[in-house]
Amino acid sequence: MCIESFLRYIRYEKNFSSHTVLSYRNDLLQFVDYYFTCKSERFSPKSVDRDLVRNWIVYLVEKGRTPRSISRKVSTLRSFFKFLVKEGIIPFTPIQNIQLPKISKPLPAFLKKEEMDLLLDGIDFGDNFRGVRDKLIINMFYSTGIRRGELIGLQDADVDIYMSAMKVTGKRNKQRIIPFGKELRIQIEGYRSVRDRDVKGEHKTFFVKEDGQPLYPELVYRIVTRYLNMVSTLTKKSPHVLRHTFASAMLNNGAELNSIKELLGHSSLASTEVYTHITFEELKQSYKQAHPRAEKKEGVMKISIQSIHFDASAQLESFIQKKVAKLGQYCDDIMSAEVVLKVVKPETAQNKEASIKLLVPKSDDIFSSKVADTFEEAVDVAVDALVKQLQKMKEKMRAK
Repeated sequence: MCIESFLRYIRYEKNFSSHTVLSYRNDLLQFVDYYFTCKSERFSPKSVDRDLVRNWIVYLVEKGRTPRSISRKVSTLRSFFKFLVKEGIIPFTPIQNIQLPKISKPLPAFLKKEEMDLLLDGIDFGDNFRGVRDKLIINMFYSTGIRRGELIGLQDADVDIYMSAMKVTGKRNKQRIIPFGKELRIQIEGYRSVRDRDVKGEHKTFFVKEDGQPLYPELVYRIVTRYLNMVSTLTKKSPHVLRHTFASAMLNNGAELNSIKELLGHSSLASTEVYTHITFEELKQSYKQAHPRAEKKEGVMKISIQSIHFDASAQLESFIQKKVAKLGQYCDDIMSAEVVLKVVKPETAQNKEASIKLLVPKSDDIFSSKVADTFEEAVDVAVDALVKQLQKMKEKMRAK
């Protein structure tokens, strides 16, 4: 009874998809089955304690379940017991301080700028309806980062060429506005012209087939795969790869993580952090190859990163290196930057602290310490504060 109430809650009040609700149901029923094997009695949430949950995790590990699968199942259980506490059925949740197996996050596949340039500028899509439409599909994924379902659900009225913006309906029916540039605007105008000329009927849906019907997921997948095969050797070629390519391109060209989060429609900054993997090293390599004095300038600012009581991931360190290195744009004299990361007040949501100290000759040490939900966000805010301090320092020096 409690499980069915919870499933109705996430379906109709939280607006989860039917697919997600089915996954939650399966996870909970698997836990109930394990409960029966341990207690041989009717399932009662009040009888579930922390040890039972931990033993279930060990059981799943022994069964060969992946860390990602186990993490998802425990997340389901956590949401379920949180709901029961909210409803007053149990006084507290047994899912507290549960350590999960570490998940090795696969890095997202993406295309290089040269590959996208070749695809959009060097491949002949044709000037008939299908060619014009398919090229716009590719460029819209790359230029906006929208999901496949969002592209298929795009309504004609949602695309405003005068404002150069589109309204996108994402997961859980959340809507967001995404701007686009002149190149995409011209392509949109061209597509609408050919569509209205060659395809009969009233076009409420933006993208349609030759018979005027909306696109379907498999067709969009085939279109993207066909053209990506022409320019890329990636094993995985899908609309989501173009979404990754959009995010990586934005980050590599200086966009802030929070801005990318909003454009992608992520509910949490943690979902966006995976794109920090390619930024600093790729930019540094490009600089060294392109600038004649790059090797001479290399290493002017030494950046050290210390993580207290945990191991910072390579992705996180790469992100920090990139962010802190940007401070060199505001002051050429920075000798070193010391970054310290630690978790404060583990019981609270905002518990990630990033402290950054800059050593600048003939000046007091410049320091900033910020706390946020994630280390990336804390570093972002701390760097912004340091930029203001460096700008003030420059103004004082000019005034002397």
